[in-house]
Amino acid sequence: MKKFASYLIPSLIASVLMSMYAIVDGIFIGQKIGDAGLAAINITWPITSFLQSIGTAMGLSGGIVIQNLLGKKEVEHANKIKTLILIIVLILGVFLGLLFYAVEEPLLHVLGATSESYPHAESYLTIILMGSIFQMLGMALLPLLKNSNKVKLAAVASLSAIFTNFTLDYVLIYLANMDLAGAALASVLAQVVSCIICLFAFAKELKSPIFLKKDLKEIFKTSLAPFILSYSFSIAIIITNLVCSTYGGDEAVAAYTLLSYLSYIIIAIACAVGDSIQPLFSYNQAIQDFKSNKKMLKLCLGISLGICSFCALLMFFFQKQLGDLYNLSSLALKYYKDGLLYYCVGAVFVSFIKVASSYLYAINSKLFANILVMLEPFALIPLGLLIFCLFLKLYGVWVAYLFTQVLLFLLAILLLGLEQKKIIQITHSVKN
Repeated sequence: MKKFASYLIPSLIASVLMSMYAIVDGIFIGQKIGDAGLAAINITWPITSFLQSIGTAMGLSGGIVIQNLLGKKEVEHANKIKTLILIIVLILGVFLGLLFYAVEEPLLHVLGATSESYPHAESYLTIILMGSIFQMLGMALLPLLKNSNKVKLAAVASLSAIFTNFTLDYVLIYLANMDLAGAALASVLAQVVSCIICLFAFAKELKSPIFLKKDLKEIFKTSLAPFILSYSFSIAIIITNLVCSTYGGDEAVAAYTLLSYLSYIIIAIACAVGDSIQPLFSYNQAIQDFKSNKKMLKLCLGISLGICSFCALLMFFFQKQLGDLYNLSSLALKYYKDGLLYYCVGAVFVSFIKVASSYLYAINSKLFANILVMLEPFALIPLGLLIFCLFLKLYGVWVAYLFTQVLLFLLAILLLGLEQKKIIQITHSVKN
């Protein structure tokens, strides 16, 4: 239990703090610019999130590979993998930054930028792409730190980054009058701070990398599920932004921006509970300690449900204060209040779904994990929006969200049950 807590608590704090980046930006931008600024942030977020999700996925997949090597007592090989992960992230950071910059203008229009929100979105995204390496590297280093038993240091790096971001937001957005460009620069510099702290901790562990085909194949193969798990929320944002813009313009997108911020906090909490224990799940699975994994899974689900439900209640009871904090217009505020109850109820189901996904991924049940995370953005959300918006227009967006989470919850229960049957069969075969 002590080891469980040592992984969970610092990781939970770190992940929640990391989720505050865009949320803090939104507060300053809402106060300074209003609905158009909030809409611009949400329109550009899928691109920023894509970079961060790639970094997170590489860090998590590297962590799983490292844990498997440590379980085999191959410490030297594990340290070489750490260096390999950093090199891969640096290469991808340069490539993706240049690629997105080359298609920036048409991409923003495709994502739903209007004539009013486009200038804000363009100034924000340009600076984010200039710092793409730090966006990705900062996210990759945190799970690697956790897998090196430096969970507390990962929390320190996250705390330092959020403090830097918050301070620079005020300085650059207000004092320097840089608006969204200032928010983007603050985010990039905050990641630079996080990278410096993490790299300093890794200085003695990094070894000359080895580029083995089997290692590269395992890293990229294992990174697919956590990437989709991390980025699925952003795919939902892309689709929902377009629907909101169609039925309610920038005001509806601004309302959805705040709802997605609140949802992002819930998702960050649930993912943090599951992701933080992934090394323990993976290790126990490798040594076939299924009893400990079952006990930890129940504990994780209970903790996630409790914290997410508490946060959802706070969001519901302080809905007016949150709307004022983000300076929503009267129409945007109405849209936001219409959807809030559906998002708060959905938090209960999200708390279960994300932990289940992390667990399935950690025990190498990739098929079940991929089913659970892919269905949401690629099937259930489009289906829900099509069905409910056809009859309810903008209100259907909020109903579709809850509809999606309920279906995913039922699916998660089914997949966990099937996985448990597999474990029982393995246990029986070992005994016989």
